[in-house]
Amino acid sequence: MPVSANVSNDKKEKKEKKTKKTKPYVWTMPALTGNKDFDDYLKLCDDLNNKITQYAENIVFYEVAEVHVIDENGEKDIQYHVVDSLGNLRSANKAFIQNFELIMSYPLIALDMTNLGLATTTATASLPDLGFNAISYGKYLKAGPILVGRGGKEMKEIYVRARAQAKQIKALKAGKIDDVKALNAEVNAGNVDAGTASMRVIEKQKTDYTTELEKVTQEDAENPITEDEIPEEVV
Repeated sequence: MPVSANVSNDKKEKKEKKTKKTKPYVWTMPALTGNKDFDDYLKLCDDLNNKITQYAENIVFYEVAEVHVIDENGEKDIQYHVVDSLGNLRSANKAFIQNFELIMSYPLIALDMTNLGLATTTATASLPDLGFNAISYGKYLKAGPILVGRGGKEMKEIYVRARAQAKQIKALKAGKIDDVKALNAEVNAGNVDAGTASMRVIEKQKTDYTTELEKVTQEDAENPITEDEIPEEVV
């Protein structure tokens, strides 16, 4: 075979290796073994997997936008509000509470990750006690490190962003618009949907704005928050 053909094949193989994507690990809870140490490990894996999934799926990130309110004469009034991805006004209090709950739950889940790391060592040591089942259950030992790594990355990113957004909403409620703008880049760091660190600008007709504002004002009243309820070290 000509040398050029070998070179071409080598390049093709290298290209295929580069484009090959690793499939994400999917955890499936197996039947328990009857061995306490190994079963405790499996339960911790299942519990952490569920918490990571819920933590990621339950969060709906909003953003603070510059809203240009246009009246019937075409005059523009600039306001700042929490909005969703469609540009609808959202309750600042409800958005803050959601972020606050995420912030407070993160340390507990981080502790679960630490416990799973320790349990992985114990489960590995107990594997020979499973007898013939050790062959089929040995593969589950990789789940612990994978889930801990996944939680450490995904949840840390969500936690950092939730804390930044909570600070931004707190500044918004205090009328500190310069601080709101300064925090915008931090809130949207790594957020593909936001697309830019610049604050979003939305135009609304005054009639539509008034209707939305009445709704979120009512929601804020139904979900009150006070400075005393917000630990300084958290937000």
